Amino acid sequence: MITAERLFAGQSLQRTAGACPAAFTGIARDSRHVAAGAAYVAIGNPADQPVHAAEAVAAGAAALISELPLAASIPLLGTPHARWAFARASAALHGLDRLAMPVLGVTGTAGKSTTTHCAWWALGGPTLGAARIGTIGWHDGANERANPQTTPPPEELHAFLAGLPSACPAVAMEVSSHAGDQHRLAGLRLAGLAYTGLGHDHLDYHRTVGAYLAAKLRVARLLRPGALCVVNADDPHAHVMAHAATAAGARVIGLGHLRGEVRLSRRSDGWRLRLDGRELGVPMRLPGDFNAWNAAAGALLASAAGVALDVALDRLATLPAVPGRLELLAHGPDTYVDYAHTPEELSVMLRAVRREFPGRRLVCVFGCGGDRDRTKRGPMGCAALEADVAVLTTDNSRSESPLAIANDVLTGLPAGTPVFDNAAPRTVHRARSLVVELDRAQAIILARDLAGTDGIVVVAGKGHETNQLIQGRVLPWDDRAFVADLGRRP
Repeated sequence: MITAERLFAGQSLQRTAGACPAAFTGIARDSRHVAAGAAYVAIGNPADQPVHAAEAVAAGAAALISELPLAASIPLLGTPHARWAFARASAALHGLDRLAMPVLGVTGTAGKSTTTHCAWWALGGPTLGAARIGTIGWHDGANERANPQTTPPPEELHAFLAGLPSACPAVAMEVSSHAGDQHRLAGLRLAGLAYTGLGHDHLDYHRTVGAYLAAKLRVARLLRPGALCVVNADDPHAHVMAHAATAAGARVIGLGHLRGEVRLSRRSDGWRLRLDGRELGVPMRLPGDFNAWNAAAGALLASAAGVALDVALDRLATLPAVPGRLELLAHGPDTYVDYAHTPEELSVMLRAVRREFPGRRLVCVFGCGGDRDRTKRGPMGCAALEADVAVLTTDNSRSESPLAIANDVLTGLPAGTPVFDNAAPRTVHRARSLVVELDRAQAIILARDLAGTDGIVVVAGKGHETNQLIQGRVLPWDDRAFVADLGRRP
């Protein structure tokens, strides 16, 4: 049992009907998971809430919490933010209102997974039992398991955090814009936050860039006083995030290649970080200036959890490849698998690869997801033309036709862009051209052929994922496994 006073601490719930019980057995937001004596929070479609509330009452709920004036035979407590109320209460139920372990967040459009991995490794990774939560999976310091969402729902997140051993030094966590918008982290306080920047993504959900940015800014409110916020100083919205973090009482560090009080620069011996008059090496094994930023930000986040910065940076020298994040998986030609799936991500990644390997022919395989923001399809094609040749193929088409998605991409290309199908002779595929091959396996094989043995291929869009959603069917597909197998063939 948990007292109502502690379960709803910090909340202004309005008693609408009946007297609130003194204690509860738990809290639920799914009527199918209500236990006798628990509080039920009504969330979701307003039209469905009366039915679900009745199911919760039948299951033995002791009180209802809702934004709506639901009719009920048990006490009803009103709240202006049901999702926020549930997450706060769930955190208290799991004892996270008294959590001493540092929680480090990473938010932004691109680079969340890599920055989170870098922070996790700089904390000591599995050697010291540090924890990690993100798109690739969650790691409890000893074992890893799949995570179907970048940031889990509150009750799953809280159960994971509450189950970490007391010896866990800290947890590094990706924070998605959906999580920010839906208050999944309400009730937690962050010791550190890294903001990687804002690109064109998730507008099918947020509708506007302003709403997308607001979801990111909401995460800054979770910073505890004295926490550290690392802001990508080169991002156009850096000042907005810095202001939000400062308002929360956090210390802000602007980290950038061109701007910010902490600068990254590349020397003959590798990347260097200039901070407070000192120059420190950033031993990043992944190519690209954006990965140098991810590594430096990860090390700075670890310092917010008490790790000396030079120690955090030194640990990155042994960082293993981050699955599906510009991961080299085959040679002859060198073939990388990357998760870039927005125009900005794709463009930045390809430019970085070209700088890393000047003079080598660069071919990019890419696609666009179905049932998502259609406005980024044309820009995705334009971004892919940063390569010498772009090969347009099928990504997760979901319920849409792969051919229709491809046509949307082609419509948005610059006028005069040479476009070929796979039947065209290889000699026709000239610089800044695009080839359409909707079979993803054949597209990758074609890209390697077009690049030549000394070229570079980047297979973008799916990264660590192990299936394809094609017109309503879930099909097994793993870019990483397929590319690695190609690399093993004679």
